[in-house]
Amino acid sequence: MRPLLAGLNIAFDTELTTAWGLAADNGTIVMGPSAGNEEAALALALRLAAETALWLRRMPAAPNPAQRIVCALLGGRAGAIAHALMREADRLAAHAFLDPHLPELLGGEHCPASSPRLSALVDRLLASQGAPSTDAAALAEALASVALAQGWQVAAPVEVLLSGGGDERLRLDPESGLNRYGCSPRPRPWAITFASTTATSISDGAFAHVEGLRRRLAGAALAGRLEEEYGAAMAEIRAEVPAQCGAVAGTEAILTPSGTDAEFYALHLALSADERPITNIVIAPHETASNVLPAAAGRHYNSTTAMGRQVTMNEPVDEASAARVELEILDVRDADGQPLPLAAIDAAAEQAALRAIAAGRRVLLHLLDTSKTGLIAPSIAATCALARRLGRHMDVVVDASQLRLSRESVAFYLSQGFMVIATGSKFFTGPPFAGVLLAPPSMGGRVQLGRGALPEGYNAYTERHCWPESWERYCRPMGGEANLGLLMRWWAALWEMAAFHAVPKAEAGRILGSFLDAIGTAIAASPLLRLLPCPPPDRATMAPEPGWDGQTTILTFALVPPGRSESLDLASARRVYGWLNRDMAGLLPSRASEEERWLAGLAGHIGQPVVIGTTEGSGQCGLRLAAGARLVSGALRAMNTGRSVQAFLDLEIAEAKLVIAKLEMLLKHLDHLSRTAP
Repeated sequence: MRPLLAGLNIAFDTELTTAWGLAADNGTIVMGPSAGNEEAALALALRLAAETALWLRRMPAAPNPAQRIVCALLGGRAGAIAHALMREADRLAAHAFLDPHLPELLGGEHCPASSPRLSALVDRLLASQGAPSTDAAALAEALASVALAQGWQVAAPVEVLLSGGGDERLRLDPESGLNRYGCSPRPRPWAITFASTTATSISDGAFAHVEGLRRRLAGAALAGRLEEEYGAAMAEIRAEVPAQCGAVAGTEAILTPSGTDAEFYALHLALSADERPITNIVIAPHETASNVLPAAAGRHYNSTTAMGRQVTMNEPVDEASAARVELEILDVRDADGQPLPLAAIDAAAEQAALRAIAAGRRVLLHLLDTSKTGLIAPSIAATCALARRLGRHMDVVVDASQLRLSRESVAFYLSQGFMVIATGSKFFTGPPFAGVLLAPPSMGGRVQLGRGALPEGYNAYTERHCWPESWERYCRPMGGEANLGLLMRWWAALWEMAAFHAVPKAEAGRILGSFLDAIGTAIAASPLLRLLPCPPPDRATMAPEPGWDGQTTILTFALVPPGRSESLDLASARRVYGWLNRDMAGLLPSRASEEERWLAGLAGHIGQPVVIGTTEGSGQCGLRLAAGARLVSGALRAMNTGRSVQAFLDLEIAEAKLVIAKLEMLLKHLDHLSRTAP
């Protein structure tokens, strides 16, 4: 609530007959006794008041009756949505003061038509503003206004807007408030989080930054300029993402909801080089993304797209394009989970490319930097040499979805003419579903030649503002439906990126190295965790001196319960992973110690289980504890508040060791929990 209440005062009035009210200047919320004393009910009353104040403070100094109604409806809509997100017990607590018609009338996708019930609801909302009851003419004017229609799109809590414009993976479990990745679109400071290899709950600072963007859009909506302001904000992101990721002159950014979506556009840019079919060489799909193979073949990888369209999985997004694509898959580990020699992967990639060219095909080669467990393949040097040798017969796309790369490393790849898939939601800890394809200058030249405009089927995934303005011919079938969720997730991610890059590179490397050394040692010392091998990245081709990204920032380990020699399989590891992120104290056996119950109450969020081997039926399964950007930017914020960097780092190391301790405790009681726990 803190960002929403910024700039507002709160008072209490025992004589107030409504649950909440606003002072004449709309800068003070007055709470009344009818709001009750339940935390959930008070929070909802504050939400309704603050949301109404937000809209009124963007109106003229003396809003007319219709404008007051618009603000009442928009504030009420945000409250209705917040009410729907509550757990059932909290919703019941809020019923003591909540207008019974508010959730029903204002919680929908569109504002309802005029009716006696709506008129009565508006009167009750106006009373909280200290405004007189409405009349039919003012209500009709408000309902017909552009301000209400446009404001309706942003009159929702930030956490709701952040969860839009993706697919079902962003949907929240109503009881836990977590999405499928185990994280929240609200700040979750009580959780111990080292999950940047999967996804991370939004930080306090990024959440407040997004609330500022929402207020900017709210002002534009009241002026009838929401579309223009949205377009301007997306243009700002397209310019800032290359600056924060790393770029060379002429780099263009294509914004995508995820790294998987970016596969579509890398493939289509490769197809647009000429009329030949393509062999798309994909590296270690088990260590990249679960849905990468359909996307790399130009096929739907889910049943719901980021734009909310229903599609059929594995069907082509565009028949003609998909018909020109064949996949070749190269692994990076053997069946036992051991990394394959890089020289062998390099040779396999070269042979696959030469076979394709000999068959009259072009090649799109993936360079994986880095995998879910921190591997790079093929080697950077061999890929650069092969690209120079094959020239116009091959494109390279760097799968840097983890973005465990310095800006200088990204710029190196772009200088080689390679496309780069990146996200702001892995290492940089922005909210999940913030992807980008960075296109080198050569791709812009290819697009300007007018070869192969993007097929209309991709309207289900993207919209015009995600693309460079100069690519108008390439994007001519594209619609302009706004993706506010993507905008806001990237807005948050860029805040995190800027905070990370405010720390000198050498200090960032020192902080990351200190943390990784300490936690790697702790995992290796645990009798119940088995640290899995991962060689450090070889970046000698990129720069003579390694930067912070020359370290392995993902620690992958198998779980080995007491008395067993074999590690847990994927299904069992997933259960332990879920238990780690929730309070398990009440499910421990009666013999559990007080210390164990305390540990069980902690929420620990780390990287999801991943198969370490060639198939899900073989090899090992590992969880991942990763160092993310907040480890570095948090040290700077600690220093700015009078704490030392070392004190901050010591606390982070101590919290990571608590995660290890809880995992060990869960494994100790695995048999009991497997019988009794959800």
